[in-house]
Amino acid sequence: MNKMESSEDSAQFVDKYMPQLIQRVTMVMPIADELLAEDMIHEEMYSNISAARTNPSKMRELFKALHSGGNKVKSTFLSTLRENEPNLVQDLECSGKQRGEPENKSTISLKYKEFIRGEYATVQEYNSLPGEHVKLDDRYTEPLIIQKHRQQREREEEIRSRGQNFYQVMDQRDSETYKSTKVERLFDPDEHGDIQRTVILQGHSGTGKSFTSQKIMSDWAFGRLYEDQFDLVFHLRCKELNQATGRKSLMDLLNYDQSSSSMIKQVLHQSPERVLFLVDGFDELKFSLDVPKDSLPRDPWTQCSPEVTLSGLIRKQILHESFLLVTTRSTALDKLKEVVKQPVRYAEILGFSKEGVEEYFNRFFKKKQHSQQAFDSVRKNETLFTACFIPVICWIICTVYREQFDEGTEMIQSLETTTSIFVEFVATLLKHHCQDLGQSALTILQGLGKLAEKGMEEQQVLFDHDSVSQTVSDPSKVPFLCKFLQKKRVSQTTMYSFMHLSFQEFFTALSYMLLGDEEAQEKVRELLSKVRRGKENSHLLPIVQFLFGIANKEVGKRLEDKKYISCSQGIWTQLKHFILEVIDKEKEDRNAIDYHISSMWLFAFHCLYELHVDDFVKKAMNTYTEFNLTHIPLTKTDCWVLKYCFQHCECIQRLILNWCKLSAEKIKILLPALEKCQHLELQVDDLADDDLDGLLTALGEGKSLELDLTENNFSDEKVQDLLVALTKHKPRNIDIGVKSITSNTADKFMFLINKAHADLESIGLHCCENVTLEANLQKNGVNGLSVSYVADLSDTDMDDLSAIIHPVDKLRLRFQHKDLYGQDAVSEGLHSQISLRGIEITLCGDPVFDWRKLFQLVHTLEQHPEWDEHVDELISLLHSQTSLEDIGLFVSRLTERCAVSVIRLSQACPNLRMISLHVVEQGLLLEEVLHLLRASKRRPDCRVLVAGWRCRKPADQCTGRKDWSLCCDDSVRLNLHGETFTENVIRHGKKSDRPNYHPKSNRWCVVA
Repeated sequence: MNKMESSEDSAQFVDKYMPQLIQRVTMVMPIADELLAEDMIHEEMYSNISAARTNPSKMRELFKALHSGGNKVKSTFLSTLRENEPNLVQDLECSGKQRGEPENKSTISLKYKEFIRGEYATVQEYNSLPGEHVKLDDRYTEPLIIQKHRQQREREEEIRSRGQNFYQVMDQRDSETYKSTKVERLFDPDEHGDIQRTVILQGHSGTGKSFTSQKIMSDWAFGRLYEDQFDLVFHLRCKELNQATGRKSLMDLLNYDQSSSSMIKQVLHQSPERVLFLVDGFDELKFSLDVPKDSLPRDPWTQCSPEVTLSGLIRKQILHESFLLVTTRSTALDKLKEVVKQPVRYAEILGFSKEGVEEYFNRFFKKKQHSQQAFDSVRKNETLFTACFIPVICWIICTVYREQFDEGTEMIQSLETTTSIFVEFVATLLKHHCQDLGQSALTILQGLGKLAEKGMEEQQVLFDHDSVSQTVSDPSKVPFLCKFLQKKRVSQTTMYSFMHLSFQEFFTALSYMLLGDEEAQEKVRELLSKVRRGKENSHLLPIVQFLFGIANKEVGKRLEDKKYISCSQGIWTQLKHFILEVIDKEKEDRNAIDYHISSMWLFAFHCLYELHVDDFVKKAMNTYTEFNLTHIPLTKTDCWVLKYCFQHCECIQRLILNWCKLSAEKIKILLPALEKCQHLELQVDDLADDDLDGLLTALGEGKSLELDLTENNFSDEKVQDLLVALTKHKPRNIDIGVKSITSNTADKFMFLINKAHADLESIGLHCCENVTLEANLQKNGVNGLSVSYVADLSDTDMDDLSAIIHPVDKLRLRFQHKDLYGQDAVSEGLHSQISLRGIEITLCGDPVFDWRKLFQLVHTLEQHPEWDEHVDELISLLHSQTSLEDIGLFVSRLTERCAVSVIRLSQACPNLRMISLHVVEQGLLLEEVLHLLRASKRRPDCRVLVAGWRCRKPADQCTGRKDWSLCCDDSVRLNLHGETFTENVIRHGKKSDRPNYHPKSNRWCVVA
């Protein structure tokens, strides 16, 4: 090399002779000093080099810096090395020339790369007809690759989680903790600076191993990958090697343009360390590589049987300096370990991340509208969305959707169910990945079904080799199973699993259908009986859903065409009776407060959705017209299922969707169902102004409504639209989140109250602040109307607010600190300063009140909630109020001073009937304070309620309430009325025993 050499040539030299340089460079620190002085390496890198104990270790650290710096840093390193160790550089250069080594890659023929570009630029898909293909770059999506072996609990977490939770787990895998990597980094130095010349890339069926191999070949030929590392990359497909006969040398097995033969031979002879062999699909090999070592060839030109030649390559008897990348299913990993030469880098393709799934859909469709529509359709189904981490599932879904888009038809019915996609997946793998198993498809499915059923009975997702071998013949070749080694103390155990729990559930349902009719009916009867028993068998519910999916006419026809199964009339009759029985039970128990009842109701809807028999669904849905799904967190999948089922109802008399975690996205799905409701109770969060328009349109007119829209922040104009729209309905209880109140809003508010007073029970306007004004209006002694406003008064004119306050007969004002139960409430000692967390007062009649002074005090409390500083001001403000009826106080700690203040308050306000005192979060009720309350002089007509936690230890031994598991603390409810005193104690209380506060409805439970 001369002094005018390019930085690229220098970088190639450094990369090529890295192993020799690591062992032979002695002047490491002088070279590192110069690189640091020239800002070529960072201080941290220099420190790592300096800290290494030996020269080879120092060089490994230095090479990390060189790789991160690129060609320029490598070129500077080589120049510095020439100055410090010229003999070493000269020796390496001479050794290369003596071997006739080409000086740079410009001397290498481009014909081979041109040949590879033509061979690998396109790809044929499973359903491609002759001459059909797609561009690889248009379809390839980067998979998630990790290099860390997972523990049993981590694998179970992956297998059991679903939907968003599953992809959150996948995000955790895509991290440094799991040594997440990319294809371009597979041959990078490890943490010790060593480069492994053999990499095993494993993965389950359909995760994209072969696709990735083809992408590597294409990107290398186009100069996008490994250009500085490898002069030649060869691809050997094991499926093609199975067809090789006679005696073959490695050169005979390679796929290359014959015009490049001389160049290839030259590189293999002179620079084997610049060659990568990619052996794709090791698990598909029909022949064994267990060949005696002394019979293996030593060069790529010796002809032997194909298995001997391939064994020589993988065992590194041929071209031992070359690099090797082997892809395989995890089920064949143990056989590969027996023949591959150590050391080896292991990497695993997990499939797609959530972002990868969306990217695949975007790449598949030419039109953005189609890709988004297909992706949204899949994302609504949690089970299907989870399965999309497998690339072949994505391909199946996109292929069917594309057919519908091309034909200009709506999404086909069979595609909407989870079962239909699972059936297509099984059919695809049986056709393309099971041809050489020597077993019929029916035999394979029967074995998998038995294994899956056994696992579901025992709630097991990981299986040992013995239990798998009892049901599945040659499990290492079955593409639906995953195989891995699990450490057990000082030994290893071979374990199996299905790709995901959902596949295990599907194969269990399928196994029943593969039995004889009489046995199948008995199995289904037993399954349905277990499900009827209740929660302890809830893990079996997905199996029943898949049974309904298999009973789907389109899915059943697909299975019959494949000669897998035929759904008997007896099973179909059982399923119909079962689902109608579930529905009838729900009809009887619809008023019961039981989560399992409600969840079974939702489960029944999912079964009807999978069945997709419109006439039967209509019959089932019309047996009842009231639906109460309160407290059931609805997913997007649930919402689509409800939409389908509700559209078969002629009328919905009553629909209750409170505390269901409904968002704007979910409510859009349900809008068609809302149109059919006569009475609707709905709570929905995070609505934008535009979302409210869609909701109002769907509501139409004349409905009985209870709406909780507090967790929104509508503009004043949109609030006015809502208030006007409500005049066309029969509103009962309405809560609306607002930004402010203007005079126009106040006018429309009072207009609604006057127009709807016969039906209206309560209405609230809530801002995302912490002051709440609530007024109860008594209309002719019949209706109690609550008007609430939570506001930053800077956005609201007092005159506008007075338009609401003035006509009330009963007024309740509530202040709540923004962190009622949070860290601000935590006191570090038993005698810390008390803070006021919330206050609620009730005034009767039509009080004349200095509202501005009250709100100023409330805002002061928001900024500085210390009780001692404001209690006198609060008492002074309230003592003259003859209309003061109730007061509720939420404090961080009950001290003696606080107790004295409470008694003063009861004495200062002659009409006060009740004081509710709640000690929140870590606060404790001390015995001396409770004694003070008991001994105090209280007005006989004023009731004092105290709720909180009390420590049974002496005061000098109590450390304060730090967590909810302290066994020395009791949940206490005290009732002091006149001279009477009652106490309710819950020993070893749990967190749910604290004062019951509902942030959504802005309500506290007052202990009676």
